[in-house]
Amino acid sequence: MSSAVNGPWVVPDAKKVTYLTDVEGHWPYFCNFVELSECLSFAVEGDQRTARKAPELILKDDWHFVFGGDTCDKGPGSLRCLQALVSLKRRYPDRVHLLMGNRDINKMRLTSEYTDQELALLSPESPAAYWVPEDKRTKPWDYLFHLAESAGAHPTEEEIRGFCTGANLLRYHLKYDMGSDGEFEFRRQELAHMAGCEEEDIGDEEVMQSYKESVAEGGLMREYLRLAELTCLLGQTLFVHGQLIGNHFHHCGTDGVAWSVKCVPNDKVDGGVEIEEDLRRWVEKLNTWAHNDVAAWMAEPTWRASPRDATYEAWARRAGAELIAYGTPASHVPSVVYCRWLEDNCMPKQYPPDLLGFLVSQGVSRVIVGHTPHGNCPTVIPHEGLTVIMGDTSYSNMKSDLAYPGDNRGDAVCEIAIFDDQCVVRGRTGATAEGRPRQVVHYVVTESSSAGDPHIGVIQPPSASVPLDACFFVKACLPAMEGKDARYLLCKVDGFTNTYQEESPAEVLRVFGSQSVLKANATTRKRLTSHGEEFGASCSAEGDVLEHIFRRLDRDHDGVVTAHELLTACSDPEVRRALQWTFPDTCLEDVFRELDANQDGIVTLHEFQSRVKRS
Repeated sequence: MSSAVNGPWVVPDAKKVTYLTDVEGHWPYFCNFVELSECLSFAVEGDQRTARKAPELILKDDWHFVFGGDTCDKGPGSLRCLQALVSLKRRYPDRVHLLMGNRDINKMRLTSEYTDQELALLSPESPAAYWVPEDKRTKPWDYLFHLAESAGAHPTEEEIRGFCTGANLLRYHLKYDMGSDGEFEFRRQELAHMAGCEEEDIGDEEVMQSYKESVAEGGLMREYLRLAELTCLLGQTLFVHGQLIGNHFHHCGTDGVAWSVKCVPNDKVDGGVEIEEDLRRWVEKLNTWAHNDVAAWMAEPTWRASPRDATYEAWARRAGAELIAYGTPASHVPSVVYCRWLEDNCMPKQYPPDLLGFLVSQGVSRVIVGHTPHGNCPTVIPHEGLTVIMGDTSYSNMKSDLAYPGDNRGDAVCEIAIFDDQCVVRGRTGATAEGRPRQVVHYVVTESSSAGDPHIGVIQPPSASVPLDACFFVKACLPAMEGKDARYLLCKVDGFTNTYQEESPAEVLRVFGSQSVLKANATTRKRLTSHGEEFGASCSAEGDVLEHIFRRLDRDHDGVVTAHELLTACSDPEVRRALQWTFPDTCLEDVFRELDANQDGIVTLHEFQSRVKRS
C-alpha cells in the first residue's frame, strides 16, 4: 500500500528501522542523532553542527528511517533540518518515512494569512484562532495595539495600522496560536548563520520572505508536506506523531476520550468521520485523505473567504482546512497528530484493554509516538503483547541554553532502533544543570518475541503506604561504566515536575515489591518540564510552565501577585523550585522587587514571564 509520491505506507518485511522525532529546529540535536545512529551518516566528514547548509545523508542498505514529525519552530535550525529530511526522502523514497506533526501542518496557513489583501482587511474585529481556549485568546489587533503602545502612548488607529506588517502578524501567530514564541528571531539567526553575516543584516522582510518561500512551489516545507504521511506500519510497528487514543480532545469523543486509530475524516458521512476496522486499510485511507488535502492546498493556497469570527466554520473556507484543523487541539475528528494519552499527573498510562486487543489482533506488537515531551530519554509503556514507546525528549533540560539561548533540550539524545524482532534504546540523558556527567542509556525493550530488560517501563503500584504521587516508574537502564555497576534511572512525573533517581536493580526490586516509598539519595534531582501546550496553543511550552507557576502564586486568582501571596505560595515545593531556578541566591523580598518591574507593588503575568524568561 503506497502513494507514487510518498512511497510505501505499509511495509510488512521491514526488519531494521531507526526513529527520530520532534527535532523542532534544533540542528545540533539532529547532528547528535546522526552521530549516534546505527544507520545514518553524513556524506561529508567532520562536525556538522555549525554547517551553513545541511550535508547529504546516507542511509545504510536494508534500513528504514522514520521521522516522527515537527521539523521546526523551537531553534535556529529549522531550514537545515528540512533540507536534510527532504533530501533524504528524495534519495531513499521507499525507505524514508516523514510523518506530519502539528508544527509542520500549521505552516499550510502561511499561504493564506499573510497576503497584502489579508493585511488590508485586518481590523479590531479580526478574530483570534478558534482552537485557542476563549480565556487565552488575544486578537491580532490587540497585539498590534500593544506594539504601537510600546512605541508611544495612546496610539491612534492609523498609528496601529503602521505596525500591521506581515512580519508582525506572523510574530503574533507564532506566539498566540502556533505555540512558537521566539521562532521569528530563531529564523533570523539561522538565515544570518547560513549567509555568513550578522543578525542585524537580516531584516524583517527577509525573514518573512523565508517563510513565504518555504511554502511556495519548490519550497522546503511545501516539499516536506507533499512527501509526508500521517502514519506508517513497518513490520509489526505502527508509527504516528501523537497517539492512537487521546484523553484531551475538546470537540470529539466521550469526556474528551476517543480512539484516533480507525478514524478517517470524511465529510460525506454522518459525523464527518469514517470508521475503518482493518488497520492496513486505515493506514492507506488516512494517508490518502491527508495527501489529497495537501494537494488541494497546493492548488488553491489562499482564502476563499477569510474568517470573521473565532469558529471552526469561519476558518474552514480554504483548501486544506480539514488537515489544518486536524493538527490543532480543536480537531472535530479524533486526530493522530494533536493527541496525547497520559494520566492526569502526566505519568505513563496504559492503553485500555479493547484498544490493546484491537492492535494485537491486527498484528501490531509495537507503537512508537512523539509529540508529547516526556523527560530526558524515551518512555516505555509495556502491555501484554504490545509495547508503546514515547520518543519526544524535546524538554530534556529546561533552560539549558547549551546550543543556543532558548535551548530546552541540552545534550540529551537517544535512538530507538529496531533490529528484526528486537527494539534497542541507546543514547544519553545529557549533562545536568549542576554539571554532573551525562548518563548513558542502553537497553533492549522486553517484548513478546524477544528477551530484553523486563523492568523497563514498570510502574510502582500505589498502595496504602505508597500514595499515587510517590510512585516512580523505570525510565531507563544505565549500563555499567566508569566503575559503576549497571543501575536504573527511575522517574516520577507530577505535572510540570520530573523527579529522577538512580537505583540498583536490587533496590528497585525491593522497593517496588515491598510497597515502600522510595527514599531520596545523592542522585535525586527535580526538573521543571513541559508536556506540550498545556494551556492551549497560545504560548510556547516554556510559557505554559511559567503561566502554570504564576497561577499558583496568584492565590486569590485576581490576575496579579502581591508580596504576601509570594510568601504564602512558597509553601508549595513546585513554586520554590521555580523561583530557585531563576533566583538561586536571592531573598524573597528581593525576588519580589525583581519581578515587580514598574514597582507598583503587584506583579502581573507579563512582568513574571518577562523577568523569568530573561534569566
